[in-house]
Amino acid sequence: MALALILLLGLAKLVVSQGIIKVHSTSPPGRAVAAGLLIGGVPTDVDLQELAAGFRVDGVVNLSSPDVAEQVTAASLHQGYLYLAVRPDAAPTWRQLRVLVSFMRGHTAAGALVYLHDDGGGGRAVTTAAMLLLLRGQAWPAVSAEMTPAELGSLCECQRLAIKRLRSALHPIGHSSAGNPYAAARLDPW
Repeated sequence: MALALILLLGLAKLVVSQGIIKVHSTSPPGRAVAAGLLIGGVPTDVDLQELAAGFRVDGVVNLSSPDVAEQVTAASLHQGYLYLAVRPDAAPTWRQLRVLVSFMRGHTAAGALVYLHDDGGGGRAVTTAAMLLLLRGQAWPAVSAEMTPAELGSLCECQRLAIKRLRSALHPIGHSSAGNPYAAARLDPW
């Protein structure tokens, strides 16, 4: 039964990728946080098609629930796909960030973009985007300036703490690395 459902979803995605549904928009779904990075909520099939065709999105990062249909759509549109299990009230781990930086590097070449999403473009997506920008070498004032007040307000205390710990690991002078889960972090431009 599950195989039949996956095949049916695959067929539906093929129809979408062949252009039967045409979408024209002047702005991408989600919001551009920095060159190469868009964040937002869960994209629809039409959003993914629009992102691929109109905005050169080459990769999709899902921080929300696993979604086979989304993965199939991304594959049919020749977009890279990465699922990272990050709880709604959490931040990505150092290991997840390393995987994500590698994905970003591979999918933002030649000016392409990556669409990073959680359920609604909130805490997980904002935290992860901020951490990516810090790893790229941007200073926190510049990173926080890229975020809207609502986005910064969507962060829970543990997400704020994770960002603070990453900042501390990247600029360790005068900071203790004891107990910091990001202690091994180093700048890693993508």
